[in-house]
Amino acid sequence: MPIVHAARLRMRYLDQILRNHNRKYTVLEIKDMINLKTGIGISKETVYQDLQYLKREFDAKIIKNSYNQYYYEDAEFSIEKAPLSDDDKILLDVATSIFKQFKSSPIFEKFETVINKILTGSAITKIERNTMDCIQPEQTQSVVGVEYIEPILNAILERNSIEIEYQKEGQKPETKIISPYVLKQVDHHWYMIGFDNLKTSLTKNYSLDKILSVKVSKQPYYVDENFDASQFFKYSFGIYHNYNNKPQKIKLEFKDPYINTIINYPLSPYQTHTLSKDGKKLTVNLELYDSWEIVSEILKYGASVRVLSPKSLALKIKGIAEEIAMGYK
Repeated sequence: MPIVHAARLRMRYLDQILRNHNRKYTVLEIKDMINLKTGIGISKETVYQDLQYLKREFDAKIIKNSYNQYYYEDAEFSIEKAPLSDDDKILLDVATSIFKQFKSSPIFEKFETVINKILTGSAITKIERNTMDCIQPEQTQSVVGVEYIEPILNAILERNSIEIEYQKEGQKPETKIISPYVLKQVDHHWYMIGFDNLKTSLTKNYSLDKILSVKVSKQPYYVDENFDASQFFKYSFGIYHNYNNKPQKIKLEFKDPYINTIINYPLSPYQTHTLSKDGKKLTVNLELYDSWEIVSEILKYGASVRVLSPKSLALKIKGIAEEIAMGYK
């Protein structure tokens, strides 16, 4: 029997024995019972080591009475139990879906195992808990709107429409009835993608930091048959989406020090690029909506990028660059 499997089987039977408050066992009796159930053939020293392991890794409170019998202080405790509320399970499902950005890598399986143990009510060790902390994505200090993530997520999962108070910059608050489909984070900001039941009858983006309140609506939940979450942002850079205008074909030319950066971290999943023979110029082709987000991204690379087409975008970048230069005269 593989060592790891044998250890897990041993721990499972030891856990069952310690939970039994009606019949308590000494170390010798525990050894004999585990040997009988598993056929492994362990020693008393192994039982002592396993008891210490349970204390150390699972914070198990194990009592030794005057008869040298061992048992859990709490008869309800078990390493196989980790009670979670339905809300906790929902949030862990979300965490799993977020972490699936690593699913193309073998490392995902290591983390998925831990997450699945939690979701199925199995306890995890301290080592596994530390494993969950070894990847730390960049965090934002802004907390505006995050309190609405849970009610919106519940509405998505339960297929409820919601009534929100929404206030755009410089405008008065407006009541909207939305059938929410997706929660999406872009540049540390959270957005809801949902169908506007009242005004536009379109699936649109709503910034959570512009939401003033959220409550479940009595209006029926509308399913937009044309909405495809995997394709909705195909021509978007960031969060911007436009039903009315077609995406524009953009051609950019990069030079060092950003050539390898743009190759390794494409501006769009659908980016195509060609490196010049001398390796000094990278031509990048994109198909995106005209938005301030892509303009801002291009400006970020300063003199190391040039817009080859469309001409309208090139003129826009040129105009902004000239305005910036004027500020330094």
